[in-house]
Amino acid sequence: MSGEDALFAGRELVCVNRGTDPIEASLLAGLLHSEGIPATVTGADLVGGYSGVPKVCDVRLLVPARYRAAAADVLERYRHERPADEEWTCPACGEVNAATFESCWNCGHECAPGA
Repeated sequence: MSGEDALFAGRELVCVNRGTDPIEASLLAGLLHSEGIPATVTGADLVGGYSGVPKVCDVRLLVPARYRAAAADVLERYRHERPADEEWTCPACGEVNAATFESCWNCGHECAPGA
């Protein structure tokens, strides 16, 4: 039995996040771990089998039932603090960049605050 299996053995697990992206689910699990909340991801192994088929997989983030409220608070804070999904256009070269980029991928120009 692995360490993670032992951690969750005999505990009632509840789903606190459901999606199709195993990378985001793993990042969220890491965020919960950093807050002292045990978490595990299920369904991530199936994503490779559905390569190229969008939104088919059911990736879930699970926590022990007693951590449900604390996990919900952490995830809500994450959703409010993460950057918007809007792209921005570099004023120096005109290239369109993802909202998460702090500088232009093409020329390296810094994104203006609030851009």
